Amino acid sequence: MDKKVIKTDKAPMPVANYSQGVKVGETLYIQGVIALVPETNEMLQGDIKAQAERVFDSIEAILDEAGLSIDDAVKVTAFLKDLADYSGFNEVYNSRFRSEYPPVRTTVQAAMPLGALVEVEVIACES
Repeated sequence: MDKKVIKTDKAPMPVANYSQGVKVGETLYIQGVIALVPETNEMLQGDIKAQAERVFDSIEAILDEAGLSIDDAVKVTAFLKDLADYSGFNEVYNSRFRSEYPPVRTTVQAAMPLGALVEVEVIACES
């Protein structure tokens, strides 16, 4: 099976030895994305909604580079620094995933790098 590394300058560059995304066959695995600004690779300052918007902009850029869209997402894992931010995150999430068939999702509270409030990883598959 073919394995292809996905890389775009419209999403933050990895800060360690990993890829933004890896496509294996028809399935794309996207790294855990935090709210880094692609042009500077610095953390976006702002509340959960602002950081979530930045995260999903990056995820959509990686999906686009792989020839996929947000509607191709089949699994989302969201990590929140504080579960009290769940409703704010959910507002942004729901504005991005509007398909009749949304992906499955897991949301957990976790500590994240660089003071991030949210990190999201996605698995997508060509439909």
